[in-house]
Amino acid sequence: MRFPAPALLLVAALAVPQAAAADMELGVLDVSSLNGAPLPVPVAPLVATHTMMDIIDSKGMRVVVVMGTRRPGTRAPIHVHDYGGHTCVFSGEITIFMEGHAPLPKPAGSCYDMPPNMLMSAANLGATDVVLTDTFTLPPGRPLMTVRERGYMAP
Repeated sequence: MRFPAPALLLVAALAVPQAAAADMELGVLDVSSLNGAPLPVPVAPLVATHTMMDIIDSKGMRVVVVMGTRRPGTRAPIHVHDYGGHTCVFSGEITIFMEGHAPLPKPAGSCYDMPPNMLMSAANLGATDVVLTDTFTLPPGRPLMTVRERGYMAP
């Protein structure tokens, strides 16, 4: 069966977003920038990490609290949290980069929300260590984060 050219264009246009959505679901989105710009410092893992809690709560959800240190001049790879999360800063200042938002500095004594499925990174642009905790509530067996940045694996 032959389709007229406009029908083929419509089918192709509809298939692209579905393919992109499927790729995102599979974790193969390959990004290297947020808001059209590269991030200012290189990727490095948190150091001195400590899992403070990793339990299944009364509703059957996994609750994880991880404390770690982000060294000066480093950042997390661009990633998403399927179920969101929260971060609290205990010392130093972390800058949050999220798609569609201006960079947001968060000083010691503050917390911030990590919305579900939001491309993001967190960077220490200062000269001192940042000590923070990340808290997640998610179904058992699901990853805490999915790295979307080209060339990096999830920690």
